[in-house]
Amino acid sequence: MKHTVDPRRIYPLNTHPIGDGPLVYWMSRDQRVHDNWALLYAQRLAHEHNQELVVVFCLVPHFLEATIRQYGFMLKGLEEVEVELEKHNIRFHLLLGDPATEIPTYAQNIKAGAIVTDFDPLHIKKKWRESVARSCACAVHEVDTHNIVPCRIASPKQEFGAYTLRPKIHKVLPEYLVDIPSLKKQEREISHKKTNWKNAYESLRIDMSVPEVTWCTSGEKAARRVKRC
Repeated sequence: MKHTVDPRRIYPLNTHPIGDGPLVYWMSRDQRVHDNWALLYAQRLAHEHNQELVVVFCLVPHFLEATIRQYGFMLKGLEEVEVELEKHNIRFHLLLGDPATEIPTYAQNIKAGAIVTDFDPLHIKKKWRESVARSCACAVHEVDTHNIVPCRIASPKQEFGAYTLRPKIHKVLPEYLVDIPSLKKQEREISHKKTNWKNAYESLRIDMSVPEVTWCTSGEKAARRVKRC
């Protein structure tokens, strides 16, 4: 099982070596199973170190001004993620609370060999990643799976506008327009305890008065159907 992930997408957040424990993919921004460079990289590391691959998502009780409209859409998509991961013999764990606390605690409890997470430019997400990288005794690697051209490669500085950024992206774009490999089914069978999604909803401390959308469907499968239209 050898996934080729461009090393320019990978950014170590601390200097710890990769250990012998389970490989954790801390899913955050990129809530999908397929076409996900971060998950593919985590799977490759798990294979190289002959360790289990585990996917975790940390649900915070409130996030900026998000309401049940945003949270409900996200949680339904995450339910689909859990089902799809189980088909690949990959366990999914939903953590509740502050990622800066919950992710290091989880990593310590399972004696994780490394944590892989996805890139996100939001200030609060950056603070979470930095805190996790400082707190964990294992390697923490960030993978830019969201952008065709990794953000750190596209430009190392704040740009004045699209007219200054666009030529930089076009210059390297052909290098990154590549097919994304398929996620492989893990060889080891798993015993997976289903997520208590009712408990997840009850943990939220958000505005519930804004109704959820009914005109579109959340989840990776629905997104693929829209993409083909």
